Formats: sequence, C-alpha cells, structure tokens
Amino acid sequence: MNEKIGKIKLSKYLEKYVSQNIPHKNDLIELMKVIVEATIPIRGLLERGITSREIRYRMEIPTPNGDSINIYDEQQIHEDVLTHSIILKALQEGDADFAFIASEEAEPVLGNGKFGITIDPVDGSSNVAVNRTVGTIVGIYYEGRILSSFYILYGIFTNLILAIDKKVSEFILDLTPYSPTFYHYVFHGWLSLPDREEGGIRAMGGDYTHWSRKCRNYKQLLIENHFKDRYSGSFVSDFHAILYYGGIYSYFPSPKSRIRLYYEWVPLAFIARSLGGDFLIIGEGTQLDETKNIEDIEPLARETIHRNHAITCGGLIGSKQVVNWFKNMKF
Repeated sequence: MNEKIGKIKLSKYLEKYVSQNIPHKNDLIELMKVIVEATIPIRGLLERGITSREIRYRMEIPTPNGDSINIYDEQQIHEDVLTHSIILKALQEGDADFAFIASEEAEPVLGNGKFGITIDPVDGSSNVAVNRTVGTIVGIYYEGRILSSFYILYGIFTNLILAIDKKVSEFILDLTPYSPTFYHYVFHGWLSLPDREEGGIRAMGGDYTHWSRKCRNYKQLLIENHFKDRYSGSFVSDFHAILYYGGIYSYFPSPKSRIRLYYEWVPLAFIARSLGGDFLIIGEGTQLDETKNIEDIEPLARETIHRNHAITCGGLIGSKQVVNWFKNMKF
C-alpha cells in the first residue's frame, strides 16, 4: 500500500479495495458488514464471561430447552447456542442477501438470495471456560465456490482477518464506547505468510497413537526442523499464529475426521491460498485414506447444502513448502 500511515474503517476499505469485478459487490459488502457487526456484542459477552441474560432479553433470543446437539452429534455449550443466535438474527433482520446460512442448526436456513454463508460462531468454544482464545469463522460462497472468507479472533484484543479479491488484510476492533468499529491500520500493509524451512509453528491435532507411519514421520521431520509445538484446541487461534510465524496446522484422522470441511477448512484454506500458502484434505467423510485439494471437493450450493453441509475431514494447512513436505513423503 502506498498510503500515509493511518487507519480506515472496514466499510470504506471494502468500498475502496474490493474490485468491481467481484459479483454483486454492493450486496456482498452489505452482507459482510452485517455479519462483522454482529460479532461485536459476542466480544462483549466473552469479556463478561457470557453473563448473557441481559443480551438475550434485549435481542429477544429464545432460551433453548434441554440438551442441544449440533449437526456433528456434539453437545452444544452455552456460547455456541447464544452466539449462533446473535449472528443468525442479524442476518434475518437485515437487508443482507443470502441463499442459505449453514451453521449450528440441524438444518440450514434457506433464503432466496445470491450468497451462501457458513458460520462457525465460536470455534474452540470449550476454551472459553478456561479463558483461552476463540474465534468466529465465516465463509461466503457464490455459485457453489467460496468468494470471500474471514475470521474474528477474540483475544487480548479483537481482530478481523479478511480475504477477498486475492488480498488479505487485518482489522482491529476499536472499542470506542459509543461506536465500536473495525479499522484497517494502513501501516500493517497487506499480510504475508512466512514460508520457513525451520523455526515455525506446528499445531498438530488428533490422537497420534492412531496415526499412520507417514503422519508420525512427518511430525518427526517438523521437530527436527525446530517447528515449535503450539496446539491450543482452537483451529482459528492456531491458524492465526501460523499466519505470523509460518508453519503448519494439521489434524490427521485418528481414527475419525474432525475438521468441518465447509465451516472451517475451506474458509481458512481460502485465506492461506490468498497468502501463497497451501492445504491438503485428508479423509473427507469416512474415506480416511483419501487425499485431495480444495478444487476437488463438491461445490457448496443451495441444491447440495442438505447433503454435504456436515462433511468433516482431516488435513494440513499452512506454509507452502511445509505442506509440500507431506505431499512428497513416500512413507
């Protein structure tokens, strides 16, 4: 960027830097703004330890009855249910144009618009109880393929990483009392993903006692090249660290796949690719030996959402040459 040091609001950034060649640019920008703004009260809830009765009352969010199970047959904790409701309510009440919203619902919410939306409202939600970093992951699809993705990271400060039009930028939430807003700080410039041969981060999930010989040898190769162990249990948190320090996030099927393909993997892979990184899918669904790239997966569209929105997988994502190490291993 060849601009003076300063900051620019998210809305102005989108208007200025998103190409006119992006399909339905104005509708897309409005959609992104609605979702991002809905995450601001989530930050407030997390800071208050999810003392959420007041928020639920003001936003007229119904209280769930009994146990709540998500599409992955997992128990939804309080943070999952409430944050999902906040984002969904904002989308339904706003003017945003969507074809479907796939999130923590057992069935996706269908609309008549142009864009498909996937949301992981609080990735790593089990970390909340012990005050560790969590995030919100969003993918926006057009004609079945991902068009833009972003995530919000709720840590010591709150930031937004946004990928669109082959650019990735970072925004910081300015908590001005009367008008909290995400700003892009121009002196940050465009993000870049370090591509180190040693000294990066390895965030490796899954039960290693069930890993294949290739996966175990790959981990040993990373250790020998001084990649530091930084697995936290929050995909988005670990991925964010890799953006800054380089390295790899992996979840090897052990024996089951765990990463949500359309909710987590595709949106973060879109960011990684925009930064020159790479990714590899391992074990889509129950085919634990199957390996493919993102281009090989079925498009996510209104016609297919009921069938494939719950697909899970394992894989690798991160710096290009570190992913290639795994691709090139013979055992």
